[in-house]
Amino acid sequence: MIQPLNGHIILTPVEEIEQMVGNIIIPDLGKERPEMGEVVAVSDTFNWNRGEWKKTELAIGDKVLIPKLGAMKITIDGQDYFICKENDILGIVKN
Repeated sequence: MIQPLNGHIILTPVEEIEQMVGNIIIPDLGKERPEMGEVVAVSDTFNWNRGEWKKTELAIGDKVLIPKLGAMKITIDGQDYFICKENDILGIVKN
């Protein structure tokens, strides 16, 4: 497992479900959408101006949105992960 440092978040990609109408799959090719990921590890951020640690607002298991180019995608032992800063997170997906 990867331990993130100084405000970084580790995510696993969440696959998007294709829409179907009857037996026809409707591709979603022309739309630019953010990526969705599930938080697997978080770290606190050090605020250099105040000289203190700031707790993250994210929790393990949260599903979040990140911009397509806002995170680094890596593969470790065959598993894909995203690594990004907490500032790159667009929002938490609530069900």
